[in-house]
Amino acid sequence: MARQFLIGELGGTTSTTTGLLADTALDIQVLSVASETGPTSYADGDPVPDMFRIVQGTGTGAPNVYSNWINPRNVILYDGTPTEDATHCEADLTIASTASVAAGAVGDLELKFVNKSANEAAEFWNLSVNIPDSTANTAAQDFIAVAYDAAVKPDWLANTCATDAAGTVATGTSSGQFTGSRPAGSDAETAPATGVVTFYGNVPGSTLTSSGGTYTGDAAQIQLIVTTQNDIATQTYTVTNDVVVGQNGSGTYYTAKKFEDKMKGIMYGYYNRMQLPNTPDNGAVDSAAGGIYDTVTIVATKDGSSASGQIHGVDNLDEIFIVGLAGVATWSETAGTSFIAKLDAIINLPGLYENI
Repeated sequence: MARQFLIGELGGTTSTTTGLLADTALDIQVLSVASETGPTSYADGDPVPDMFRIVQGTGTGAPNVYSNWINPRNVILYDGTPTEDATHCEADLTIASTASVAAGAVGDLELKFVNKSANEAAEFWNLSVNIPDSTANTAAQDFIAVAYDAAVKPDWLANTCATDAAGTVATGTSSGQFTGSRPAGSDAETAPATGVVTFYGNVPGSTLTSSGGTYTGDAAQIQLIVTTQNDIATQTYTVTNDVVVGQNGSGTYYTAKKFEDKMKGIMYGYYNRMQLPNTPDNGAVDSAAGGIYDTVTIVATKDGSSASGQIHGVDNLDEIFIVGLAGVATWSETAGTSFIAKLDAIINLPGLYENI
């Protein structure tokens, strides 16, 4: 299988005077139905071509990147994935009643946080919080939040927790909750009820970390455990895990860049170590600049026939991933003239325009 990746910020066909596409522009080139002349850019209303290919610009003076030529009748899969927000895993600790701690007793609440992400090594982190005698549940939530926020935590845990004290925490800046920047395309959170402390696992690309660095793992699936409440009587602590299940999302800057990095060898010949090993520039736009992407997948056979002498186990399929900046009219918002609408016209399969 030939696997190719093309990413576009504009989804347009603007060219430089040298004939090269502008940086991260995307174009659909075709061969004429009548004479197979070309390649030429496909225009709205043109007949279905004999062959088409996807072209990505990489900047003035740099060569374009091309997919293989594909006959529209050979396409066996044409699908799209709209951008989807990353979601932080959420665990809640509900506190009820007033604590009773005898004189001279320990009074420490011990919490354990476990990272149960499928692709990560099993890790845990412990937090100890002293709960004085006669502490009401509303005061206990604050003791826990202050201790958690001040502690040095692994990066798979968000650097701050949430209580009802700060109101909405969707922006990530209110009253110290979710301090830092959350990646564009991640879910917004709201403040929990009184007497509840909410903890979050991190999502890829998040800088909501104790270290201040960027979390690069998969969305952390956290489990909260009350290991012991030494000598704390009366007050109860109830854990609710998986209030929200963490998800990496689709089409976020992090996921687009991660896939692009994996594909650089194929797309740019980055395997050649005889030349200077300069890393090709990324087309993915940083999330701070609104880098949220829709993805189109095209799979085509070499000749459209399963009984035409194809060799089993050999490169008989072309798999092309096309990633375009969501919300840009030239990519998906202009019916009939957008990049996706043109693909719909070329490929005789159910269209993607309504889904993207």
